[in-house]
Amino acid sequence: MPGSKWYAEDHEMPAPWSWVVVLLFSASIMGFGWLVYCIVPDVERRWDFGQLPDTPAESIFSTEEPRVPAAPRRQLPRLPEAQPLPDNPQQSGGGAAR
Repeated sequence: MPGSKWYAEDHEMPAPWSWVVVLLFSASIMGFGWLVYCIVPDVERRWDFGQLPDTPAESIFSTEEPRVPAAPRRQLPRLPEAQPLPDNPQQSGGGAAR
């Protein structure tokens, strides 16, 4: 049945109708935006919050040293084959060759 248009994917929309669909979709989005603009009331804004209590000069960290966090506790024991890293990696031969 190559000549018949039985399936929806075989039907093509003419060029002017495709533009009509695009314009209707755009108009519906703009209409929804205009409707929301008209329905949502414009309220008076109150920006005067007064003096906020947490100004930088009143911060607890401005007059007190922050607490030093404790080192995290080891969850697993060290492996028996673990080796500590050397202080200078160039002495052990590690790192990039120059």
